[in-house]
Amino acid sequence: MLKKKRKSIYIPTSSVILDLKPILTQRNITYSSTFLTKIGIPINTATKIIKGESIALNYAHLTKLCLHLNCTPNDLFSVRNMELSEQHALKKLRIYDEAVPPNIAQWLAGKSIEEIEALMKG
Repeated sequence: MLKKKRKSIYIPTSSVILDLKPILTQRNITYSSTFLTKIGIPINTATKIIKGESIALNYAHLTKLCLHLNCTPNDLFSVRNMELSEQHALKKLRIYDEAVPPNIAQWLAGKSIEEIEALMKG
């Protein structure tokens, strides 16, 4: 008996998506695929995650990401093109933005010494 090939899966433009760009930038991780493979995510899966083509994420990978990035699952997901009521729980997620956020070094480069000292004091 021949196996039927699975049809290509359609990823809707409006959805909840795995968005690692912001947190990887915040953590100053520039080689995202290397990071993902070092924490135990297979290279094929890592490539799909980075390209935004991932359609599923298993709990083991989610746990590895949260442990190694010191974050919660909510920090890893964004909402893209969804019409939600103001009271909807998904409003707590970040809105997806294709622009790459500045890393901490770039952000600090625009600050004066006084501003940096004030930030460090809390």
